[in-house]
Amino acid sequence: MIIKTIQWNIGGGKVRKSEDDPNDAIAYVNDSLDSLIETFKKYSPDIITIQESHTNEKSNQAQQIADALDLKYVTNNVYDKSHLEEGQGLSQAIISKFPIENHTFEFFNNPKFETLSPRGERWISHDKGVTSCTVNLSENIALNVKTSHSIPFRKFNIDPLSEDMKFLRDDMSEKLNPESENYLYQGDLNFNEFSVRNLLFGLFENGVNEVLLDVPTTPKGRKYDHVLYRNLRHIKSIVIEDVLNDHFPVYSEFEIL
Repeated sequence: MIIKTIQWNIGGGKVRKSEDDPNDAIAYVNDSLDSLIETFKKYSPDIITIQESHTNEKSNQAQQIADALDLKYVTNNVYDKSHLEEGQGLSQAIISKFPIENHTFEFFNNPKFETLSPRGERWISHDKGVTSCTVNLSENIALNVKTSHSIPFRKFNIDPLSEDMKFLRDDMSEKLNPESENYLYQGDLNFNEFSVRNLLFGLFENGVNEVLLDVPTTPKGRKYDHVLYRNLRHIKSIVIEDVLNDHFPVYSEFEIL
């Protein structure tokens, strides 16, 4: 059995114009969820993980994506107020072709790091957390799927591998650990390395493998989005670079062992 997945920090469904500088953070202000949906449709994923989607009292982008792709099962968690658009909640979601159960959400430790933005605004690190569920691929095969979003360490001038940050690494490793033999993690770890072994060493002690992508996952050349798995055979992954979002989606294929 082959499953197709996509990981994507969708940045509130906002994009830059094609002529804009991809390194200009303030260029990503144009609402264009429909263009992101068209990219999802092109790859027909069975399982999607997204971060920085928007949710309010009337609608949520995860459900809009699921409806557009005719994917019936959605988990959606709001983890903080959006810095991208007033009145929206920052959310993350798991969207699936297959039935979902055992959905949980757990916050990571947030030390409330502070810094000043380039414009002199006071920034405090957002709450982040992990969404977990069981995806029932068949009557006899279940897959533990997790997604998360991490503190943007670079913005707060934090070295996540320093001894002072060990408590954060341990907290993340504990909450991202597999809950069943078949395991898939996809998320934005805000960790600018191709490998996350040093960041989440505890997972690798438990038999987790990682997809080592050969190109960055953002237009700025950063390697923030990561895919981990256990008891699956990784077939391929590609970073989809022909989008105008501030993260590139990562498409993967796995075989269930």
